[in-house]
Amino acid sequence: MTNKKPAKLSAKDLEEFKGNLGKMRAMLSGDLTQLHEEAFGQNGNHDAESKAGDTADGYYQEFNLRLMERDESTLSEVLDALERIETGAYGQCEACENAISKDRLRVMPHARMCIDCQRQAERRG
Repeated sequence: MTNKKPAKLSAKDLEEFKGNLGKMRAMLSGDLTQLHEEAFGQNGNHDAESKAGDTADGYYQEFNLRLMERDESTLSEVLDALERIETGAYGQCEACENAISKDRLRVMPHARMCIDCQRQAERRG
């Protein structure tokens, strides 16, 4: 743990992160569309295109569904982060209320907590 507190985000920083989040939102939206088509087929009925009970096909569909679930969760976090930018709460840890470091936000622009609070939360389960 360091004693140095991260600096508050400037307007330029906020624009950078807003742009990064916008790119993530576009990418995730495209991924979700593609995964949905792969899991269910373009017309939404995957079973009509494949043999019923095909184990490999079932595994592939389940895999795509899990990826969709993960991407939907991340997309929700990205949308929440964009809303926090608009409300002025972006970049502030939801646990300790200190600023989240720019380095952390560059790696995970939708982060809700500083790294120390995130680690504590993960230890608690």
